[in-house]
Amino acid sequence: MNLVVDIHSHSGYAGGVGQIELRSVSRTMKLKGIDVFGTGDCLFPPRTADLRRMLKEASQGLYALPKDKCSFILQTEIIFSTKLKHKKNKTLAHHILLFPDFKSISKVQKLMSKWNMKNTIGRPFITSNSQTELEDQLFEIGNVDPYLEIIPAHIMTPDGILGSKNDLSEIFEFYGDYCKKISAIETGLSADPAMLQQIPDLVDMTFISNSDCHSAALNRIGREFTILDVEKRDYHSIIEAIRKNNVILTAEFNPAEGRYFMTGHRSDRKGHFYDTILQNVKCGEPICPECKKKIMLGVKDRCDQLTNRSIVPTKRDFIHLIPLIEVIAASQNIRNINAKKVKKIFGAIMNIFPSEIALWQSDSIQVMLDKRVDEKTINQILAVQKGDYTFQPPGFDGRYGKLIIGEGK
Repeated sequence: MNLVVDIHSHSGYAGGVGQIELRSVSRTMKLKGIDVFGTGDCLFPPRTADLRRMLKEASQGLYALPKDKCSFILQTEIIFSTKLKHKKNKTLAHHILLFPDFKSISKVQKLMSKWNMKNTIGRPFITSNSQTELEDQLFEIGNVDPYLEIIPAHIMTPDGILGSKNDLSEIFEFYGDYCKKISAIETGLSADPAMLQQIPDLVDMTFISNSDCHSAALNRIGREFTILDVEKRDYHSIIEAIRKNNVILTAEFNPAEGRYFMTGHRSDRKGHFYDTILQNVKCGEPICPECKKKIMLGVKDRCDQLTNRSIVPTKRDFIHLIPLIEVIAASQNIRNINAKKVKKIFGAIMNIFPSEIALWQSDSIQVMLDKRVDEKTINQILAVQKGDYTFQPPGFDGRYGKLIIGEGK
């Protein structure tokens, strides 16, 4: 059976995140067509207590609110940090951790206490003083349960394991022998499988995509997702599908919209008076021509640095998506996706299609929406479905790309 999963998110306990109520998440999941969603921040003790109180196990390892069909998987993002001998600064990377039950969460919390690690924020740090110590920590966490899964998150963004801040040539430098336990990576919002498929370390990995969302908004949940071929709707089947690369499809945020796609400096950086975007950086550290400081190397250029063109890519099915609520807002020339008119049109469309995912997969959008939704909105939806859009400027240095529909391809 096919299962639509979005298994990387954050709760209201994470920095820079407002309060996110699980009932609101569940409502958005239904509208988007997401079957299983990551809880976010499940290692943080107050969040653990909330989840224990609110959720009940609905099937092995999957949890639900009372009288609700949406499933939640126990998940957190965690940052591992260590000192590598050949690097001046500490190397750190973000990871998704998936837990089969609350018992395994408690065991990892005890490990953190044993290591004297603070567990006072939603996205905790686990630090070490050497690669060997890090490797031991990873194995200890992995040994908590054979189905506890550690997945490198948004792998090419600056804080990803292969991102520009770390400047690693291969992931073995960080993980050592734990590499053999890593079966999957998360593509991240600024990359897609086409950009990653010829990087040697990633050739044999499963690629998954998740929204990494910080709210229950319609343009956040499900902006990326993965469709898995699973035996049953339970935790073990999800993990087995990830480990065996039983991925039917990933839906990708268009990389050009991602906040770290291009190399560049924002105009609000100190010493700047206009946007500066550098393209086609082939080697070395890019220097801003205006402020003369080192600038953020974009995911596109970082992928180019690591790509081996002689590798024959493995076929991976994926699509690019723009959140429907953003398309509707653009069609109405309204910047606020929460505007009453925008939400009214979205609601009308959801009365016709069972979910947003169902709409994007449909070949009958014109027929289904004709005379029920205004013509301009229909045309813009069809343009996005055909890939007739672009981003000018594309995303760079922490700023999302600006969507322009009707000027693509």
